[in-house]
Amino acid sequence: MTAEIIAVGSELLTPDRMDTNSLWLTSELNGLGIEVATKTIVGDDRERLAAAVRLALGRSEVIILTGGLGPTEDDVTREAVAAALSRKLVYVEEICRRIEARFAFRNRTMPEINRRQAYVIEGAEVLPNENGTAPGLWIGLDGRAMVLLPGPPGEMKPMFTAECLPRLRRLAPEMYLRTRFYRIAMVPESEVDQRIAPVYTKYTNPVTTILAAAGDIQVHLRAHAASAEEAERLACELGSQIEEILGDDIYSRDGAPLEEVVGRLLRKRGVALRRVVDDE
Repeated sequence: MTAEIIAVGSELLTPDRMDTNSLWLTSELNGLGIEVATKTIVGDDRERLAAAVRLALGRSEVIILTGGLGPTEDDVTREAVAAALSRKLVYVEEICRRIEARFAFRNRTMPEINRRQAYVIEGAEVLPNENGTAPGLWIGLDGRAMVLLPGPPGEMKPMFTAECLPRLRRLAPEMYLRTRFYRIAMVPESEVDQRIAPVYTKYTNPVTTILAAAGDIQVHLRAHAASAEEAERLACELGSQIEEILGDDIYSRDGAPLEEVVGRLLRKRGVALRRVVDDE
């Protein structure tokens, strides 16, 4: 199963904010054996967001949107998704009462604008929000799913864990993902690829990605299988061949950056020296 994440919010298109939600969601989805194939950031624009949702509907089995569920006019996710699905928005009084109760608990009166959060896309399941006013939505699509989650991580993460993970486990075929993450120093990306391409191109599973990062080259392997043992076997089979080819040019076999690897070596050397001193 492949997934697509759409992060909503014009603030995420500035240099001051980063979309950390999609990183966390990717980790959670990978744990279910679901690979994230596409990530998109869309500003607070109904038409652009609706177009992004329509595109996702044509290529992804799980579509997750984060953000844009607040009460203000620039929170457009509900309207955009409803338009993309050609569905109505339905007012649910019970949701409004819950929001009013949340404000009353803090001795405050709910602003009238918060009634916008009580509108639900026709046919969607409401996902309760125990940490905020914006409920999430789960929309089943004939064996696929679209999920609308609030943007604040303190609301999004508990909702996804409590409400979405159980549903996704029922929806997705049981799959396991195993990875390898190598880092190579002082070798150009083109040379790394030239040396290992004859091996990794023989495999469609695991999938191999080569990235040029600051100061090193990274090689990522991702193996999927119906059992953890088979996924590990596939990752190990290709990984051992790559390790043999690249040899000592690999300075990290678990993705640890250079400074961490050097720190480990220095700590080991320090332990060894202390043992020598103690023996003397």
